[in-house]
Amino acid sequence: MSVLALAFANVRALRRRLYGLVTMVALAGAVCTAALGIADHAQSAADSGVRESVANRSVTVDRPDDRPDTAPLTDRTEDRLAGLPHVESVQHRAQVSFGIVAPEGDTALLYATTYRPALAPPVTRSVRARVFPLRPGEIVAPARSQGLDLRKLLGQRIELETIRYVRPGEGTGVRREARLVAVYDPSWQMDGPDAAYAADTDVVAWAAARTGQPADRYPATVGYDQLTVVARSADDVPAVLESVQDLGYPAVTLRQQLTTLPAVLELVEVSGRLLLGVLGVLAFTGAVTVTGALARRRAQEIGILKAVGFRTGAVLTLLVTEMALAGAVAALFGAVLGMLLGGAGAALLRGSPDLAPYAVSRLPLPSPGTFVLLLALTVLVVAAGALLPARRAATMAPTDAMRDW
Repeated sequence: MSVLALAFANVRALRRRLYGLVTMVALAGAVCTAALGIADHAQSAADSGVRESVANRSVTVDRPDDRPDTAPLTDRTEDRLAGLPHVESVQHRAQVSFGIVAPEGDTALLYATTYRPALAPPVTRSVRARVFPLRPGEIVAPARSQGLDLRKLLGQRIELETIRYVRPGEGTGVRREARLVAVYDPSWQMDGPDAAYAADTDVVAWAAARTGQPADRYPATVGYDQLTVVARSADDVPAVLESVQDLGYPAVTLRQQLTTLPAVLELVEVSGRLLLGVLGVLAFTGAVTVTGALARRRAQEIGILKAVGFRTGAVLTLLVTEMALAGAVAALFGAVLGMLLGGAGAALLRGSPDLAPYAVSRLPLPSPGTFVLLLALTVLVVAAGALLPARRAATMAPTDAMRDW
């Protein structure tokens, strides 16, 4: 009978004495598998979401003020850029300054800005669930600006002042009203620190009045101060950027979104790595304890094996192989239980709107390489823990082993 077959038979015979070790290692392995699986899938979802997000596929095109031979960013230019290969859409930005007067008399100078879906501001409070697109007479402003807390004015109609062109170098103030329907995090300053979003028709009308142009001709004459070209995929961004720059426009790519996981998922990832270390300690300690206890109980058996011709190396191999088989069983049970725990954990995360996009998989498992490595390390650590007590038992003389040890 081979050493492996004998070890397998011994494990079956001693299975009741191995339940504790198998259960302990299986539970620790299950928690590690679940935590690493959830963290791995969450990171993959985050990476994919950031890579193919609209912001990451965007190319920002600025007004070519220092290039007189390049056409301004008019609606014709917008159509031309939209016709370039690999372009999904083109979104324009126009800005014009206006004053805001709070009921207490405090004032602030903001910049009315057209809304671009590719660069949506992070709204923190609003009067309705879906803020954009804005209706005429509505604005979205930073929560705080120039010492003025605009959150107090949410939902109210507030007084604005824009400028109307009179003659070159001269303008006059025009009083208007608008309803503040939302405020956003002022640390987000992609359109400037004092950008306030308004309906396209309002921004164009205010900008046209400031320059003395008819509002219906403003996009075709003065044009916009910036365009955002959205590529069809992240891989298309370099080609789109080159095409835009070849037309003579200053353009850069935009990478605004972060690749970090939410704090809860970061905690899951860190916990999984810490538990992996705990698994190693538990498996090693358990193997040392169980192997030593079994060796003492099987002293006569070891003595008989050595008396009938088994060498020290063969006995050592037998004892270590037995524990390795127990570790393999524990690893397999842990993997199955880890799948169930991972599925339950992912279902729990999907109950949170903030975490649901990172827990799309029904059965989150670590990558195949990590999964196989986790199983192999479990078996290896258990076998390593069995090595020292097994060596002590295998090196005993047959006469000593036959006595109580």
